[in-house]
Amino acid sequence: MIKRLGIVWAMCCVVWASCTQQRQPCLTPKIASLILETMHITNDTGTIFSDTALPAAVFLPLSGGSYDSLIFPLGSVFTISLSPDSNVCRWVVETDTTSHIFDTLTFRYKANLQFLSNACGYTDFYSLDTVQTTHKFIDSVHIVNSSVTNNVNTKHVQVYIHPDI
Repeated sequence: MIKRLGIVWAMCCVVWASCTQQRQPCLTPKIASLILETMHITNDTGTIFSDTALPAAVFLPLSGGSYDSLIFPLGSVFTISLSPDSNVCRWVVETDTTSHIFDTLTFRYKANLQFLSNACGYTDFYSLDTVQTTHKFIDSVHIVNSSVTNNVNTKHVQVYIHPDI
């Protein structure tokens, strides 16, 4: 009787384990990040531009984002986030950690809930409307691609550094 009960118990465990569904892993990036590229004008006519690497850029959110500052090593491409809870996000930007020159970037956008897949669920994509700056070391900004999605290879905003910096 005990042997028979053990066999029934083992069969029940096998049947139960075979009925549990395995959730497929989400292999798609879920976070839509804004990608900035810093540029410099390299000739007098203002027609040739080059990447401008900032030594240790600091990005500090003022509104609409997390409250942690981001410090990037030497580079010209930076990734920041936008908030799905607001349609405006402001970031303070410094060229490096020892600099006392900073600018403010203000992003105005619309958040759109996007279905990715059954495994990944939903996430927010953004439609960038405008970008404004305070013009301390940033000369101008240009929206290259207003659609902020989970594509990590798309640059959205070019930030032109003032020629004197």
